[in-house]
Amino acid sequence: MAGKKGVIPSHVKKKHFEHPGIDFPVIQLLEGVEDSRSPSLFFRYSLTSVLFMTLVGIMCGATDWPKIIVVARGLSAWMSNYVDMTSGVPCERTFKDLINALAPAALENVLRELAGLMREKPVLEVVSFDGQTSRGTSDKYKGLSGIHLVNAWSAENGLCIGQLKVDDKSNEITAIPELMKMLDLKGTVITADALNTQKTVAKQAIEGNGDYLLPVKGNQPGLQEFVIDAFEAAEKKQRAAAVQWDHAIAQAKEQREEARLQRLLAKGASKCGIFTYEDGAEKAHGRVEIRRCTTFAAAGLPVAAEWSGLKSLVRIDRERVVRDKVTHERVYYISSLTPEKPELIASIARRHWGVESLHWRLDVVFRQDQSRYRDRNGARNLAAMRKIVLNALSRETSMKGGLATRQYAAAFNPAYREKVLKNLF
Repeated sequence: MAGKKGVIPSHVKKKHFEHPGIDFPVIQLLEGVEDSRSPSLFFRYSLTSVLFMTLVGIMCGATDWPKIIVVARGLSAWMSNYVDMTSGVPCERTFKDLINALAPAALENVLRELAGLMREKPVLEVVSFDGQTSRGTSDKYKGLSGIHLVNAWSAENGLCIGQLKVDDKSNEITAIPELMKMLDLKGTVITADALNTQKTVAKQAIEGNGDYLLPVKGNQPGLQEFVIDAFEAAEKKQRAAAVQWDHAIAQAKEQREEARLQRLLAKGASKCGIFTYEDGAEKAHGRVEIRRCTTFAAAGLPVAAEWSGLKSLVRIDRERVVRDKVTHERVYYISSLTPEKPELIASIARRHWGVESLHWRLDVVFRQDQSRYRDRNGARNLAAMRKIVLNALSRETSMKGGLATRQYAAAFNPAYREKVLKNLF
C-alpha cells in the first residue's frame, strides 16, 4: 500500500556510496558536506563524487560546467581510484542542482580545513584580509550586484585560508571580524585596507592572540588628523633635542671636556621615541623606489585607550622614479607591534599586497570575473572550490611556470596530477 504523499517511508535510507580514497583528508571532508537531497532509492550520483569531479575539472583548467563534464568523462577511470564512479558522469543540470543546493558554509569549512593542513605558521605570519566582487554574478533584472567575498590570504604560505560572503545589504566592515573568528590567528599580524581600519578588527586580532597593522586614511579623518599631529609634535621635539645635543657637543669641545664629549657621542641625540628605517633603492620594471618607515610609540597618547593593544603609530614614505617623473606617497598606520623594529613593520606593510595576487589569479587564470553564474549559493560554492584548487596548485612547485601551465600539466600528465592532489591529501 502506498505511503502518504510527501512522507518518506521509514525503510528508505540514503544510498551508501563506496569511495576508495576515503582515507584521504579531502575525501573525508567532502564526505562530511551535508547532502540536501531527501533520501531516495533512486540516487545515482554521490555528492562527494560530484564535488571531486568539479575540483579535478577546475584543476585541469575547466572554467564552466560543459568543460568540467568533458574533463570528468575523460578522467573517469582515474577518478574511480578515489571516489565512486559506478554511475558515470552526471549531466550539467545535475551538477548545477547539487552545487546550487549546497549550504556555502560547508564548502567554506572544507577550504579552511584543507588550508589548515597545508599552512605552516612562522613567527608573525602576515594574514591579509581583502574583498573581491565577482562581477559576472550580478543580475540587473533582480537588482542584485555581483557577490562580494572577503578573503583571508597568508602571505608567507601563498594560500587563501578562508572566505566569507558580504551580505548584500552590508559591507566588509562587519564580515571581516566574523571571518577572523573562524580562523586560527594566534601569532599572526592582521593587515587590511583602510576601509577595514575598525576597532572591531583590532579588537578581534588582539582577542585572537595576534597583532595588527592597519592603514589610516580619509575614511577615519579624526584618527588621521590625530596621527599626523602626533608625528609632527614628536618630530618637533626630536629636532629640539638634536639642537640641544649639538650645543652640548660644541660646549664640551670648547671646554675640552673629553670624557663628557665621549659620553655625548656614545649616547647620541635623543630619538624622542621615534625610530626610522630606510631600505636601499629598489630597481624593477623600469622604476626606482625608495621606502622609509618611521615609527613612534603610542603609549600615553589618548588614542591608545580607544584601540585594543595599540602600541605604535607608523608612517611609510615611498618615492618612485619612473624615467624622469618622481612621485611621492605617504601612508599612516596604527599597529599593536612595538615601534622599536621599523624594518619589520615596513616588511609587513609590503607583504599585505600579496593578497592582490590572489585576486589576479582568480580573474586571469580561473576566469572568475567572466563566469556568468547567477545563482548566489552556486557562485559562492564555486568560488570556494577555485580557491581550494588554487591552494593545491600553488603548493606544487616542482614544475616551472605559472598556474595555467600547471593546470595543463594536471590535465595531461597523471603523475603530475597525483602530485597536485597530494597537497590535498
